[in-house]
Amino acid sequence: MSDWVPLDEKELLQDDDEVQAYHDNNSPQEQNAPAGGGFGDPPDPDGADGPHNGGNGNGPRREVTREMVLRALESKGNRRRPGAGVDDPYAEDRFLAAQSHLHLNGRGITRIANLRPLTTLEVLYLYDNQISVIENVSHLRRLTHLYLANNVVREISGLAGLVSLQKLYLEQNCLQLVSGLEACPSLEELHVSGQRLPPGTPLSFDPASIAALAPSLRVLTASRCGITSASLRGLAGLSRLRRLDLSHNAIDAFEPLDAAVQPCVVLSNLDLRGNPVCRLPKYRDTLILMNDSVTTLDDEPIPAQHREFLLRLHIRRMKAQLAAELKEDAAAAATAAAAAAAAPSLPPLPGHVDSYGNAGVGVGVGGGGVGGVGGPSRVPPRTGGFHPAAGGGGTGGSGRASLTRNISGGSRRG
Repeated sequence: MSDWVPLDEKELLQDDDEVQAYHDNNSPQEQNAPAGGGFGDPPDPDGADGPHNGGNGNGPRREVTREMVLRALESKGNRRRPGAGVDDPYAEDRFLAAQSHLHLNGRGITRIANLRPLTTLEVLYLYDNQISVIENVSHLRRLTHLYLANNVVREISGLAGLVSLQKLYLEQNCLQLVSGLEACPSLEELHVSGQRLPPGTPLSFDPASIAALAPSLRVLTASRCGITSASLRGLAGLSRLRRLDLSHNAIDAFEPLDAAVQPCVVLSNLDLRGNPVCRLPKYRDTLILMNDSVTTLDDEPIPAQHREFLLRLHIRRMKAQLAAELKEDAAAAATAAAAAAAAPSLPPLPGHVDSYGNAGVGVGVGGGGVGGVGGPSRVPPRTGGFHPAAGGGGTGGSGRASLTRNISGGSRRG
């Protein structure tokens, strides 16, 4: 588990047990659940019939009310709200406007409403409810953390005004497509693991949302979502990721992983446990060579000595392969030159008239091969070869792989 914490993480939240539980990638209801299977929340003073029932739609339909908000604030140790006999009619509104945290988790809520007075709200807990639509939160412009895990949300929407949102928790919902995040320029963490999807339907990623998140997103957790090699291609472009959790999905090939992981220049923690690709030969070595910034793979640290050994071995093998190709090219060129020397005398060049008045069609030798009659040379000149930064020199075939890919500066000496 990476110990990275965003630079703008509020000190106020560091001692919050529920936030720390989410940092540990475990939902707080799992950690605090009693032995009987409940979630340990006190009975709802507004008459709710108990905690979230798993999103099956049973129980009364309930929306957030002003009274529910006030009671939730009181239950979490806030000072008592202004009484009904207070002379100032706006005292209650000022009390609501001064709140930064609101806990409405596990209350059987089906609709978000009546949050407009909470203008300075920063953290909103709505997990373990029965919410199907994200709505009526766009005015919360100071909101930085939104917890919606374990609901029945089918689409990410209604976030257009949340310009300060940094962390969005949507685990254990019903999402099939990650979209609707184009207006969240500050989002650093996105948690969408454990989606309840129809059989054979993988979680997909909207290119527009991924492009919008590319400058800001640092953490993405998307385990147990049926992600395949094909749907993984939608993640290409998240170059600022530091932690990526794609464990227990259906990824079975290296190529899409290379497209998604190789550009991530600061990625330090990568988790692919439980994917079919883990059973391929040389899986771990291939992933280590794929991105030289990863320090923890599948929750196991990568020793620097092991990475250095793999890089040197990789360079040695590539040099041997290119040398063999160059030798084959030289042999082919020598064979072509010998064939040209043994060929009968050639007719005059085009446009030339000999002493008998015959115009000839010429065949020339040069530039890297023997030319055909009226056509290009049989062995075209080759260009390219070792990249200078890899200690190369000489010439080789065009389009050959550079030796500098995924090689750190200190490894190029080998």
